[in-house]
Amino acid sequence: MGKAAQHPSEQFHYIKNRIQMLNQVVSTMEAEDVDMEDFNRVLDMIEQLQMKMTRFKKDWEQGS
Repeated sequence: MGKAAQHPSEQFHYIKNRIQMLNQVVSTMEAEDVDMEDFNRVLDMIEQLQMKMTRFKKDWEQGS
């Protein structure tokens, strides 16, 4: 995905883009057709986002 975001504004931009991607993925799914694989894919995306946000939070706390 390119170079690592180091500045808080870059990190927030990264998170914002990931949330938009997650929204696009979920928006294309039909509730009646979602299976366990789809559910797990969305869950994995959310968990990856949470890990990245936790890492960025630590960066922000260290920079304060």
